[in-house]
Amino acid sequence: MTSIYPSHLVREVLWQGERLLVRPVRKDDTDGYIAAAKLCTIEDIRRRLMTGIMQVSQALIAKFTEVDYDRTMAFVAEGVKGDLMAITRLVHDSCRKSAEFAIIVRSDLQRKGLGMLMQKMLLDYAHDVGLHEVWGMVDCENRKILSLVEKLGFTRRLEFGNPFARVVKVLG
Repeated sequence: MTSIYPSHLVREVLWQGERLLVRPVRKDDTDGYIAAAKLCTIEDIRRRLMTGIMQVSQALIAKFTEVDYDRTMAFVAEGVKGDLMAITRLVHDSCRKSAEFAIIVRSDLQRKGLGMLMQKMLLDYAHDVGLHEVWGMVDCENRKILSLVEKLGFTRRLEFGNPFARVVKVLG
């Protein structure tokens, strides 16, 4: 695991009149993840993790906060009070030409442009590190994320009989 924190990726942004710190995830974000998960509906968590879990475990949060920055990048949007508001993640494939994304915005903050802001920053990062494409698996009933990725130019590929769609954005 890479121990050098990529501090050059920390950004201060303005969202809804509030200053947010968008930065790579840190190992000490565990408590922030737990607090943010409590502000997400079970449905939002299920759609993000694509599983029927009833609560987010400590082990799962450790998996999300202890990242190898050479292979995985996760950004958090942190409010002025230090609360985590959104998380977006990118995991490189083995040949480092494409990567899978995931995103979750706290349920109480959805439909306000935060997901768009976070996903654009993630796509900029993917472009900057030379990725050819970014893709994700999305529940076909998750209209919020499908609308978001459509606005960002992702194409949607359905597989017959599969409740998930593969969305892909080729980077220029």
